[in-house]
Amino acid sequence: MGRVSVPVPPGLYTEPSRGAPAFLPAPTPQAADPTVLSTGQVIPRQAMPTADVGNSFSVDLATAPQVLRELRQARDQLQELRHDALFLGKIDPETHDEVSRDAAVVFGAIAVGGQGSLLDALDGGVQRLDGLIAAVESELALYRSADLAQADRFDANA
Repeated sequence: MGRVSVPVPPGLYTEPSRGAPAFLPAPTPQAADPTVLSTGQVIPRQAMPTADVGNSFSVDLATAPQVLRELRQARDQLQELRHDALFLGKIDPETHDEVSRDAAVVFGAIAVGGQGSLLDALDGGVQRLDGLIAAVESELALYRSADLAQADRFDANA
């Protein structure tokens, strides 16, 4: 079999890629990254550890509706704080001096810089509260279902 030569349309590359361009944007600072100030000084930082939480709880049936209201209020408050964290992550150093730029970078990393950031902690808290709300609602539904079944059995035997 012979080789078939297909012409390359104009505008397509005919040479292999030579790698990434020399001017890649700097990576976004993360919450656990050390802070490098404009003076070159490096300030180490540690992300906050994740809180260890228990995996079981009990709720009195009489107080369950109030517990659900309070859990939803707490979730709503965390979501409001999340909006504040997003705002903190985008502070514009209006004066553009070195101190203001350094402060904006540090605030941004702590507020929205990935694992260990305020945003990460708030998202984790919202997820945990959503799980608790779902668990309480599920248990209430099971209780109501069992209560209705028992009432039906009682009525059938009466």
